[in-house]
Amino acid sequence: MNAMTPLMPDIDFAYDDVPNLHDLIEELRAHGPVVPVRYHGSSVWLIMDHALLKQAFEDYDHFDATAGYKLIAEPSMGKTLQTMAGEEHRVSRALVNPLFMPVKVRGYVESLIEPIAHELCDRMESEREVEFVSAFARPYPFLVITRLLGIPVEDEGSFMEWAVKMIDFPWDPEGAVRAKDEFNTYMQAIIDARRANPGDDFLSRLTQAEYEGQHLSDERILSFLGLLFPAGSDTTYKNGSSLFAAVLDDPKLCALAQGSDKDREAIVTEGLRWEPPTAFLPRMASADVAFGGVHIAKGDWMLFGITAANSDPAVFPDPRRFDPARDNREILTFGRSSHFCLGMHVARRELETALRVVFERFPHIRLKPGQSIERVNAVLRGVREMIVLPHGEA
Repeated sequence: MNAMTPLMPDIDFAYDDVPNLHDLIEELRAHGPVVPVRYHGSSVWLIMDHALLKQAFEDYDHFDATAGYKLIAEPSMGKTLQTMAGEEHRVSRALVNPLFMPVKVRGYVESLIEPIAHELCDRMESEREVEFVSAFARPYPFLVITRLLGIPVEDEGSFMEWAVKMIDFPWDPEGAVRAKDEFNTYMQAIIDARRANPGDDFLSRLTQAEYEGQHLSDERILSFLGLLFPAGSDTTYKNGSSLFAAVLDDPKLCALAQGSDKDREAIVTEGLRWEPPTAFLPRMASADVAFGGVHIAKGDWMLFGITAANSDPAVFPDPRRFDPARDNREILTFGRSSHFCLGMHVARRELETALRVVFERFPHIRLKPGQSIERVNAVLRGVREMIVLPHGEA
């Protein structure tokens, strides 16, 4: 199949809600491992096969992310790790990598996570029913990052607005760039203060980071934060909403969530496989290549079908069954190779802590009966809304 005439031409995966995304993926899978679909009004290649997507993540000759991200991300986020390659990427990543290793995450992030989870639970304590996405899942990771950066509490609302808008560039370029400018202006004053009087906080560590005699410039720090803040918070909130919807829909999973740390780790990992927050990841081919039975030309846009690969039955038997006991070593939610998601350990700890705290505070929490819960969007996918009964009464 080499024609770029899209299958399912009436569906645009950039704009349509596609609550039935998994059914659509299975229909598309019957046409081959790489198929043409519609995205932002144009035909693009969707990679669905697990082995092929893993190969694409690791193939920088043909699928280098740099060129594509320069077009769709750099205008609203700056020159981030996503838009760097080669030696520039190696050094820049090495400067920030130590701050995201598991031991560091435990040291300066976990002390923030649990109090924030309790703070949000406090707000739900007196309520009979709560819209959980807006009350907990959405603000939770945003607050973790703003507190990590030492942002004044009274400004956290503005930061949530900037974060959502900065990743909206392909849909609203002017709004995304405006959000970036406002974010950078605000953060520059804080960076100046931390350079002058560094403390032991995360942002101070960025200003003092050194590798092979190099330091992070203000521009690099702003770009790094421009990626960390919207990408880290929005993806975690989307996955958290999907995760809690799945767990609260199954009494056995609710019981498991109240078990050991190991049980919660398994639930989180399966949730990351079962409904990854980045369902389809846009990329642009960096060279011509014969791939999955099609010819992909340099400059062709593609979608890395992470959700499809994570549900490839050749790797994950009975893939739409939520099974925390399955072997999930091959999930592609965080990518692969040198561009794998830097915030992976932070996201996992946030989700594991959220499960523990919510079920400690509300052991009888359940979904309000009779509602229809939809997971929507094919780029950043999550639950639009869900009503929960924190104390379990009907």
